[in-house]
Amino acid sequence: MNFELTMEEFTIIQNALHYYKHVEKRGHFAQYDVERINRLRDKLSYQLIPSPNSKDGTVPSPPR
Repeated sequence: MNFELTMEEFTIIQNALHYYKHVEKRGHFAQYDVERINRLRDKLSYQLIPSPNSKDGTVPSPPR
């Protein structure tokens, strides 16, 4: 699958994910916890700007 996003569109998605971490999720959406959202954020970021020093989104982030 190939998506072409501008940096502005990518930023909108990242901001939406950040906001979504902080709202109450009901029903089926409760499965999308902070860890899962962070993995998606990391995966999107890695695909846009791959780096040997960044997480690729396939492994859990270390606790902060």
